Amino acid sequence: SFTEEVADGVEGEEMIMELELKTLGPLFEFSKDRKVNEIKVCTDEELMKALTLSHSLLKVSSLLETRLKVRNSSGFNKPLTSTRPLRESIKTVTQFGLKMAKFCRLDMLFQNVVRLAKVCKSSTLVARDAVRIPSSVNDLGEYLTGASDNLREAAGNAVTAYTLSSLEQYIPFCLMQTVRVVAEGKGIIHKAPLTMNGIEALDRSGSVLYRDLKGATAFDNSFWDVELAALSFERSASFMAMMELEMEELVAYYNANQTDFPESDFMLMFGMTGPRRQGDVGRFHMINRRDKKHSKKKS
Repeated sequence: SFTEEVADGVEGEEMIMELELKTLGPLFEFSKDRKVNEIKVCTDEELMKALTLSHSLLKVSSLLETRLKVRNSSGFNKPLTSTRPLRESIKTVTQFGLKMAKFCRLDMLFQNVVRLAKVCKSSTLVARDAVRIPSSVNDLGEYLTGASDNLREAAGNAVTAYTLSSLEQYIPFCLMQTVRVVAEGKGIIHKAPLTMNGIEALDRSGSVLYRDLKGATAFDNSFWDVELAALSFERSASFMAMMELEMEELVAYYNANQTDFPESDFMLMFGMTGPRRQGDVGRFHMINRRDKKHSKKKS
């Protein structure tokens, strides 16, 4: 498949995520309650049973595959030619083990989504008296820590590592989705204005979740990617930071960093009324028209 052929490293992981979002994208529309409410997740016990089944199927198929090989005169293991039907059956067992592992990874992703979808409705975003972390963020941190311990005990490190994989991309993405909802004036912002305390609460939420996820994946054979996590969480933090800028600061940031985010995101930010600015999307269009004129003159 294409996802197996893309480049390794950060670039490859981001390409894979883009492909996954073509299917999963609607689940991240946090402003649409119906879509989020339709997500069904496993109980802790159900997820443990599913992951244990995946681990057992993969282990059995691997052991059987090994038993069907003989060492030839050159010292290499060679599959027995007379066992093709049995090897096909083992392949089927392996496929079911992999499918169950993919199911567990999706459920873990959904566990994160249903919790982080609540952040845009949290009163902490409009708090004036203090900076408080949204309860759903603390809940997710505790869940990740407990799930990592329980799943590794039940099914080992390998399938647990796969189950927790890519969260260093999806958690920052969820935080950015929250910012988009806020910038559109939806969620709790529909009832009360965003405050500087609220922006700081979002920023701290990113730091808390980075710490908790890093702790939950601190085991042998983990898929935790330090470079990918740093890039994803830093991008999320930069996106949040735009909410607290004055209009002239936002203009300066846009002029210097136009390639950091899609044009649609910058348009959202210019149209957003925040603690230190009044939204003015016309300013964004004016800058773009000016830039296009300059480009034509140069050409």
